[in-house]
Amino acid sequence: MNRRITHVALALTLSLAVLHSAQAAPYVILKNGKKIGGKDIRAKSDGTIVLTTPTGDQFTFAAAQVDKAVADRPAEFETAVRMIQAKKYDDAIKILDKVARDYSFLEWDNEALAQTAKAYALKGDSSRAVSTYEKLFKASPERAGDSALQWEYRGSLLAAGNHAKLETELTETIEKGSRSDAARAQLMRGDIKKAKGDLKSAAMDYLRTVVLFEKERDVQPEALLKTANALEQLKDKRAGDMYKKLVNEYPASAEAAQARARL
Repeated sequence: MNRRITHVALALTLSLAVLHSAQAAPYVILKNGKKIGGKDIRAKSDGTIVLTTPTGDQFTFAAAQVDKAVADRPAEFETAVRMIQAKKYDDAIKILDKVARDYSFLEWDNEALAQTAKAYALKGDSSRAVSTYEKLFKASPERAGDSALQWEYRGSLLAAGNHAKLETELTETIEKGSRSDAARAQLMRGDIKKAKGDLKSAAMDYLRTVVLFEKERDVQPEALLKTANALEQLKDKRAGDMYKKLVNEYPASAEAAQARARL
């Protein structure tokens, strides 16, 4: 039995070593598509990348030659993520600021910005969240196409009361985005109206989402709940029908659990 435990422990140790080795693989992708792996990577202040290969050879690439340079995942980054999960937002932001500086041009600067924006949003500093998301999108245009990040950004715009900029974003999304994104944009239009105190117009926007985007099932539970809540506040008898529709058609959703309490 002891021998077997020893073998299992050894196998686990080797597996973890292999995993660590796989993760600890800095690399450079050049503009011509060539990928060069290494054991160490550094970036100079002008974007020049210095890569050391496993054999000890060192290569220097001017910023204009490099499409992407990626360092090992920083341990400090993981610490900051755990702090965000523990709601220690200010401490996380301090660490992420340092990661962004230390890993400039090595991808983790942008990852740190994304987490910093999230930390600001979660702590309720929506204006700083907005400016951080915008800094991220400017530094890394490819992230501007990340749907999840875009919706976090739009949520921060809403929370910050930046309705004019958000309206522009939502109009473009409805015109050019996917059906799912268009549905979410229509729903958020209602959120803007509600934030402005126009509950009747908000209810209409929520209802339009329910009717016009009925097939977008990922959005419907939220749309139905917001419609029902708004109608209930307006003392509109259709609120009950919306709650029932939500419970009957999306019984496993978190929104349905809230709806049941209103019936």
